[in-house]
Amino acid sequence: MNDFTLDDPSFYEDFLVEAQEHFEQIETNFLALEEAPGDLDLLNAIFRSVHTIKGAAGFLGLQKVLSVSHMGENVLDDLRKGRMELSDRVMELLFETVDLLKVLVDDVGIQVRKQGEPQDPDPSELLRNLESLKQGEAAAAAAAAAPAVPAPASVVQMPPLLAGVSEAGRAAAFASLAEGNTVVGVHAELSGAIYGTAFNPFTLFQVADLVGRPLHRQLVPREPLVDLDSFDPRCFHLDLVILLEVTESMEEVKKVFGAVTHAVITFHPLALGPAQEQAAPTAPVAEAAPDLATPELVTPEPATAGPATPDPAAPTDDRRKNSRRGGDDKGAGDTIRVSQAKLEQFMNIVAELIISKTMISHLVERLVPQVNGHSAAGVAKELAHASVYLDHVSKEIQASVLGIRMVPVKTVFSKFPRMLRDLAKASGKKIELQLVGEDTEIDKSIIEELGDPMIHLIRNSADHGIESPEVRLKAGKSETGIVILRARHEGDSVVVEIEDDGKGIDPAVIRAKAIEKGLLTVDRAEAMPDEEIIELIFAPGFSTAAQVTDISGRGVGMDVVRSNVRKLNGRVGIRSTVGKGSVFTIKLPLTLAIIDALLVKSGGQVFAIPGTAVEETLIVPLESVSHLTSRQAINLRGEVLGVSRLQHLLKSKAPVNTEAESEGLSVVVVSSSGRRMGIIVDAFVRRQEVVIKPLAPYLAALPGISGASIMGDGGVVLILDPAELLQLAVQEAV
Repeated sequence: MNDFTLDDPSFYEDFLVEAQEHFEQIETNFLALEEAPGDLDLLNAIFRSVHTIKGAAGFLGLQKVLSVSHMGENVLDDLRKGRMELSDRVMELLFETVDLLKVLVDDVGIQVRKQGEPQDPDPSELLRNLESLKQGEAAAAAAAAAPAVPAPASVVQMPPLLAGVSEAGRAAAFASLAEGNTVVGVHAELSGAIYGTAFNPFTLFQVADLVGRPLHRQLVPREPLVDLDSFDPRCFHLDLVILLEVTESMEEVKKVFGAVTHAVITFHPLALGPAQEQAAPTAPVAEAAPDLATPELVTPEPATAGPATPDPAAPTDDRRKNSRRGGDDKGAGDTIRVSQAKLEQFMNIVAELIISKTMISHLVERLVPQVNGHSAAGVAKELAHASVYLDHVSKEIQASVLGIRMVPVKTVFSKFPRMLRDLAKASGKKIELQLVGEDTEIDKSIIEELGDPMIHLIRNSADHGIESPEVRLKAGKSETGIVILRARHEGDSVVVEIEDDGKGIDPAVIRAKAIEKGLLTVDRAEAMPDEEIIELIFAPGFSTAAQVTDISGRGVGMDVVRSNVRKLNGRVGIRSTVGKGSVFTIKLPLTLAIIDALLVKSGGQVFAIPGTAVEETLIVPLESVSHLTSRQAINLRGEVLGVSRLQHLLKSKAPVNTEAESEGLSVVVVSSSGRRMGIIVDAFVRRQEVVIKPLAPYLAALPGISGASIMGDGGVVLILDPAELLQLAVQEAV
């Protein structure tokens, strides 16, 4: 499959981005349309999105996308005009149409980027279903109510520039106007300056597809007619005329055609009027070129709009303008699309700047004491001031770059209403999805990896959490279950919660299943608190489902959730109450590139602990440490807090520095997933921003380590994973 007609891949890249935006908007409007089937604004918005995709596909020569979107557009047009009713079958076919369009557009991306093999689905069956649906329901609607038709004496009033339009064109305009549509005649007077440029005048026919439905297109002789003696082969003697049923505002129509250079384009709103007022055509009608329907597509050169034209009346339906995607276009020129690869490269450069800045600061710290009292002391002081200023500027650059990479979580949340709808239909349940905090922003690289964990959690809530309507009614609940997706900022982190009001997780069931699978002994299972027992659902292969369904039950989803979240330097936790529901919490850093960290020393080596996990630091007298059965603990303001040595957790063979501990133990209190512990280190170094570097594959499996960073002196520090350290402490105590 290769429908590409343009050599410049940037056209297709722009199409891919805009198509995805339209797909998200279409699915959101589809779900709203199911709740309000007669909402004309929603139908108009969906129609415009599909029409835009169709117009762009036609311009780019993507025939499959064009044919599927065209058929879907016809069905939507019948729904808008009351020729078809919105039944369950119509809704399902529309969803199938969008799903197929997504696959076809994804295939375009695969071909453009030459990554993988396209699926290349066959749309013929769907097209047949849509066609049969359109014919059947349209015929029924037509039989039920015959529309009013204007009196035969009415004709289309044509201005002088369009007087040469053929009878076929007039009939097409008449039929559309009779249905109450807005029809505009577009007249293009071409300039001889087009010769020698790459612009193909027939491209105007594809441009028209972007803002409406072309009813008729024709070449009309220019007045006065030229004779052979005065014929100039470098001049155009035919004008292009398009009769267009517009679906956008006139402002948008002018904007689209305004990019055409070397042509004077005028717009003429058409209307019906008495036959006696219609002037006879003053020029002979030229036959349309036989190949106008399939012109060669050539990229037009962008240019300024032609001369100003009389301002025609806007379409009568103001809702078309108000519900257009994107709303007000005033800020359209204030944005620019940049590829993610360029942003990643920019971020990497900023990361290297941070490392260089840290190195300079480290050198200044070493230099100033050494030149104290020397003649170079003044220069060293100036260098220290310059280092401080560099630190300030680099932080501003860092903040700006991070701001550019931040996107709202609604780009992920918007995928789930459709998914939950399908899950509810498949399981026979009634589920309502509520979205809270959609505008919360997070790094784009994290957003892209967040989708899979959330899919598993939502599927789990729909299958295991929410009960059937009958069970919910017996329990005194509403028959409609509620799933809430919530996002918010907490310091330098983003918290995403998936909450349901279902049956909750029974610790007794988890405990019994863990003993049955041999994950825990009976004594160990009885000794563990309910909170830790519930955490076992994240164990590989663990599932309490009595049977495997198409949705879940294989015991792989929750393990994937935890592993994927940990790859993002985040953590996942769960709270659950039997009979009331569950809350899954994902806590992630705002960015994966640069973090604030506490540097500590242990066993002669420096380590970095992510600042988001550090609650406080303490100096604890050695005698205040209590020795319990299998571990140590301290009394922290009335709370018993377990402590472990970092050397022991990492199984370091370096000797314990007993001399440094004579004045007290250096303890870092860390938390993860609602659990806390104290980590004993040799010394606190300082808080510092560190650039996260991934570990080599042979080091990635080291327990308790999530990454590495380069320090100012060129040394490498390992970044600790607080969640794994807590798990290692639990294992150490067993």
